[in-house]
Amino acid sequence: MMERAFQFVRWLAQHHPQGKWEQFINDLGTGLRWDKVIMSGASHGATTATRFALHQSVDRVVAFCGPRDQLENWQSFPSATPANRIFGFSHVLDDGWKNDHYCRSWQMLGLHRYGPIIDVDASTPPYGNSRRLTTHFDVKGDAKRAHSSVTPGSAAGKNPAGQYLHEDVWRYLFTHPSDVVGEAVPPNPDCGRDLPQAKAERPNS
Repeated sequence: MMERAFQFVRWLAQHHPQGKWEQFINDLGTGLRWDKVIMSGASHGATTATRFALHQSVDRVVAFCGPRDQLENWQSFPSATPANRIFGFSHVLDDGWKNDHYCRSWQMLGLHRYGPIIDVDASTPPYGNSRRLTTHFDVKGDAKRAHSSVTPGSAAGKNPAGQYLHEDVWRYLFTHPSDVVGEAVPPNPDCGRDLPQAKAERPNS
């Protein structure tokens, strides 16, 4: 992934110099300047982007409908990218909330240290400077639509004028200063209690 991105930016620098793409290439010309790169993905892509950032420091991560823990603990490992640079956004009806998968991932990443889970439909920018954002807009109970509703596209929410409901949210996710954070909250002790391995470890379950 690193090499493909590097080669693409090299190609852009050569064929579209007006874009000043060389600013993203390191001084040795051997790779990208990852401190100027935002990693973003949806669903499995959110998991991939977040895991990549644990190994390589990047400017920030924007995780749509993810990451999902899948009963793994890697999100709690030491990270090359500080947790305050990781932003998540998902719909409350997304299946990833079943068994607290998203909740658990966000807590393992330490995102509770930068604010509570914020419902963007009941809040305004900058959403308490939190890193954990959710939406509850009407998807007619469709979990599949909910999963893809947090990115621009046919599943996303729109107002009667046809404008996306979450333009301000997307702007926040990609541009909010990473050093401006919300007030820390304690981990939710019930988050993940219904996961299979957590249930097996819980006394009297």
